[in-house]
Amino acid sequence: MGLPALEQRTVLATLERALERAPDDVAQIDRAGRWTTAQAFDRSRRLGSGLHGLGVRPDAPVALMVDNSFDAVHTALGLALVGGVQVPVNTAYKGGFLAHVLRDSGSEVLVVEPGYVERVLAVADEVPALHTVVVLGETAPSSTRFRVIPWAELETARPADPVRRGPGDLMAIMYTSGTTGRAKGVLVPHAHAYTYASREHLERPGPGDRSLVTLPIFHLAGQWYGVYQALIHTIPCVLEPGFSVSGFWRAVREHGITYTTMLGAVAELLAQTPPAPDDADNPLELAVMAPLASDVAGFRRRFGTDVAAVYGMSEIGCVLDGPPASIVGGECGFPRTGFTLRLVDEAGEEVAPGQIGELLVRPEEPHTVMAGYHGLPEVTARTIRDGWVHTGDAFRTDAEGRFFFSDRMKDALRRRGENISSFEVESVVNAHPDVYESAVVAVPSEVGEDEIKVVVVPQQGATVDPEQLTYFLVDRLPYFMVPRYVELAAELPKTPTHKVQKARLRESGATGWDREAAGIRVRRTGVTSR
Repeated sequence: MGLPALEQRTVLATLERALERAPDDVAQIDRAGRWTTAQAFDRSRRLGSGLHGLGVRPDAPVALMVDNSFDAVHTALGLALVGGVQVPVNTAYKGGFLAHVLRDSGSEVLVVEPGYVERVLAVADEVPALHTVVVLGETAPSSTRFRVIPWAELETARPADPVRRGPGDLMAIMYTSGTTGRAKGVLVPHAHAYTYASREHLERPGPGDRSLVTLPIFHLAGQWYGVYQALIHTIPCVLEPGFSVSGFWRAVREHGITYTTMLGAVAELLAQTPPAPDDADNPLELAVMAPLASDVAGFRRRFGTDVAAVYGMSEIGCVLDGPPASIVGGECGFPRTGFTLRLVDEAGEEVAPGQIGELLVRPEEPHTVMAGYHGLPEVTARTIRDGWVHTGDAFRTDAEGRFFFSDRMKDALRRRGENISSFEVESVVNAHPDVYESAVVAVPSEVGEDEIKVVVVPQQGATVDPEQLTYFLVDRLPYFMVPRYVELAAELPKTPTHKVQKARLRESGATGWDREAAGIRVRRTGVTSR
């Protein structure tokens, strides 16, 4: 089965197909209730009409600072049905981060959880376009700056006929995490969101599957590769407030979950729990991971669950996936039909298998990658050149054509003539039992090129000895990848979307324990120490 025609890849067309297939089947479940497809559609239409009554018209951006719930999902669907453009806001945002997204997007209406209202009021003077704040719930606080109304009032609207949008019309503005600068708004057409979310070219999910979403819906993985994907495939979707180590398997068993998508870090947290006799006694059949867990075979054996790979980003959607039967540790999958992929060096020349290059993506159909960056034509022109999206991600391929993520291009290192992936070094450092997480960066060397520094956060209650860690790495890494500097930290600096701010780590320079000053030298021929 393949994807529908391009003009059918819109929210309205998706809902119409779901209504035709299974109008009375329970489609969506959260802790507050459950909805059939018909009920979800009717509710979304009412909420969309309520937003229209607030002045929302086609192409108008509406910010959504919401937690995981189908109240929030139906609001987003309703917005799409009246032609509006959603602007998901990370619920960790505050101050300048929050003000930037609201101001840059031009949102005049904001739907927000009660617990985040004070953050919005605190930046009121920085967001002059915002005039209406809709607070999820029955009541809303008063404000002299905004018109504030309770979300419950939106549901009282009379459903209006939906606005039929095309595949190239905007559905969302998704803001990147902004690890090196201000967050950029990715312009997402309807067909781009649909194509990213769909797995209609693969066997799963399919009839009989039940999907679990624990990822936040302000991210495209939670909302689109989770909730929207279930709607596309007409399977029940269970939406949890968030991921919980103790609650994950409870939810899987309680709801008969057969399919889910998770971050690799989530899989690692599940794998770190003490083994139990009933670990494999669960209905989960397939977990799609991005990136893969460090021990795919161990995860499969312990939990009795198949694993599949996937790779995507806001700008390009999902362009790689790997079926469970052919999975290889560390891979991101094979190129997906509908996209042409290249790996190129700094001169723009294609690299050979095994060599690292930047991933370039060219869609074979229009509107299936981003339309550009909101209000940033020069950045858009640098990113999309001659039809190719330059991702900034470094990959390599194997002889079979699998793609392996290496690094962000800006985070790649070069030492003693060798290109080094900080991602790969971090994965080995993180395998040490006393390491909770780590970040690898380049720092200046006395002889040119880079030296490697690793910043390590120990496990709670554990102590990491830099010398012992070095010998641990010597046994597991090529000699040129072993870090020279080891710095211990209580935590890593991160953006509100939890991406490590490596620029800040690089700025601190060659700090921490220095193995060469300690007399430990790692050479091709072995290790010497005084």
